[in-house]
Amino acid sequence: MFAFTTSPEQQKYVTALRAFVAQEITPIALEHDRLGTTPLHVYAKFCGEGFSEPFFRGDDAPRPPYLVTFCLAGEELGYGCAATASLITLSIFLNRLVLTLVGDPTRSELRRCLAAKPVVTSFAASERRAGSDLLSLETHAERCTTGYVLNGQKDYSSNLRHATRVIVVARTGEGRSSDAMTWFLVPTDSPGVRIGERWPTLGLRSMDLSSLELSDVVVPQSQRIGDEGRGLRLMNDSLSQSRTTIAAIAVGVARRARDEVLAFGAKRVLYGDKLHKLQDYRFKIAEMEMDIAAARALVYLSALKYDQGADHTKEASIAKLYAGQMVMRVTEAASLMLGSVGYTGQSVIEKLFRDARHTAIVEGTEPTHKEIVFASLLRKGGY
Repeated sequence: MFAFTTSPEQQKYVTALRAFVAQEITPIALEHDRLGTTPLHVYAKFCGEGFSEPFFRGDDAPRPPYLVTFCLAGEELGYGCAATASLITLSIFLNRLVLTLVGDPTRSELRRCLAAKPVVTSFAASERRAGSDLLSLETHAERCTTGYVLNGQKDYSSNLRHATRVIVVARTGEGRSSDAMTWFLVPTDSPGVRIGERWPTLGLRSMDLSSLELSDVVVPQSQRIGDEGRGLRLMNDSLSQSRTTIAAIAVGVARRARDEVLAFGAKRVLYGDKLHKLQDYRFKIAEMEMDIAAARALVYLSALKYDQGADHTKEASIAKLYAGQMVMRVTEAASLMLGSVGYTGQSVIEKLFRDARHTAIVEGTEPTHKEIVFASLLRKGGY
């Protein structure tokens, strides 16, 4: 049994963060989306006001319950702007991973940097030809006297242009073996590193998404993340946490769409009465609320299982799959309910609709998650 309640500390955190989002993110989100600029100052203020502290402590271990609190943060940030939420949560998540998995001097250096200012870290795994087939990655790392030499090209790396470090997944073995990949932490100013074109995107337009070229990039042994050949295992371990957080961001986006429609219906007059007096309108809002409630329950089931030390791979995929479908339904319905306004930039609904597609695709498309759920069902049985 799982207790779906938040602690007084978590409730206080959410209340403070909700006020932060309303003041710092919501008013500027549309402008940054139109301009394609990244609000790095919001990430700095988020950390400066202590909102990142629950996820780190002096020994670099997370304060329990880590993932539940992280998802609460993701949901509130997603309510304000999915792109800003991705900037903040992804950087914190990756920095936490690095601190957990690398040794000194790399760990001590990153700890010093985090104490001085917010650190943006990117992740480079995807390659255009490989897609979701990680065993087909071509970027490779060869051993040298001081560590490794990396060569290859990566695509679709989030926040890369603003990152001081990027985690690169490279091939250190042959064939399609599960122990053929390794992670490396690469400073973006290293010789041989080139950040390529920025990809135009349907949604999350204020988040940088770029390609990465690696040409004879020397990486010291100390900057290898985890043991050699454990890249895919690390990916599987970390992806479930990341997928749960993305599902939480989707819940935040859907909540925002619901609230925008509620506010619109309270003032819009149609056929001589307020829009929210129409039964069809009220029933659609009720369906949104039902969808949001179901997705939230799945998110926090996955997060609770992780915080309790249980395997949450299936729950993470179910949460990500359902939340991705849910947020598309809710934002599409919101766009229709606002009529022409919902199709234009006059309303934030248009942005939410575009952003929703990102949460449904990133960290594995729907077929990927259905395969994970089915495989788990065969191995362990159903609920």
